[in-house]
Amino acid sequence: MSAVIRGVASAVGIPTVITELPEDAVSPDVARQLVDRGQRLCPVADDEIPLVTESVGASLAASGLAPDEVRHILVTTETMTVSGSRAAHEQARGRLYKACADLGLGHAPVTALTFGGCGAVLSAIDYAALMVERDSTGGILVVAVGRMRDGDSRELAPAVSAIGDGVASCVVTSGGGGWTLRWLLRRAFLETAKFDHSTDFGPTLVTLGRALRSMRNEAKERGLPQQPRLVCNNYGLPTIRLFGSALSIAMDDVFVDNIPMLSHLGTPDLLINLASLPSSSREVLALATGPADCALALLERTSCDTA
Repeated sequence: MSAVIRGVASAVGIPTVITELPEDAVSPDVARQLVDRGQRLCPVADDEIPLVTESVGASLAASGLAPDEVRHILVTTETMTVSGSRAAHEQARGRLYKACADLGLGHAPVTALTFGGCGAVLSAIDYAALMVERDSTGGILVVAVGRMRDGDSRELAPAVSAIGDGVASCVVTSGGGGWTLRWLLRRAFLETAKFDHSTDFGPTLVTLGRALRSMRNEAKERGLPQQPRLVCNNYGLPTIRLFGSALSIAMDDVFVDNIPMLSHLGTPDLLINLASLPSSSREVLALATGPADCALALLERTSCDTA
């Protein structure tokens, strides 16, 4: 049986008007640019653990999977692992472990996927799919966490997006109702790390465009629906238009409804957008982009999806 994404849920911080964020988080000039690019609100939270508890609890309830049926927990994050010291790292890890144990998941090993930026969530889902193909009992819990620390800039330079706080989660099982992962493609361009993206984003943008066009051609060979919806990270509209153009998808078929309300939450974006799609969306291209790689997956909604 195919791996299925089920019980997609999320929890986000307090919606905050971008132009009212502290200047050390988003400068007034950049805030105005982001508003012009379609973003209005940026969720802000002072702690990610309550969001983890809320989102994971909702995923388990929606999927019908009991806590003792979860075999492994995959956490995809760029922020929880940025602690500044070994002691702070161990404290953050311990708080996450306690939250999982309180949810009845104390038996499940935890693995963190990081460094991949916002594209890591598709890697986590792919990894989970491989695990359930090897052992179809129970399921794998995927948790995407993004929360900025006090004093961090909330600008994704150069004025690509504001960065908010939120958590999204799902379970991956063998069969059932949800989203079936049909195929997944990846491209990496680690050499672009030599550029300062805040001042010299052009080379990376060109490389990303080439990668997307290359994946589009390979996707046709794998089996590409005639008119799929596209879900991707919640960047500003100019960046989203670039993605759609490179993949030859009209903007009317690109899901952008959450951009004004959520801005960019990092790894949770893709799952939140997937859960927000209307039930009429049956075949979806999911695009996740990181600082030096990207992944494109074809997802198909099963007829018994209730998540």
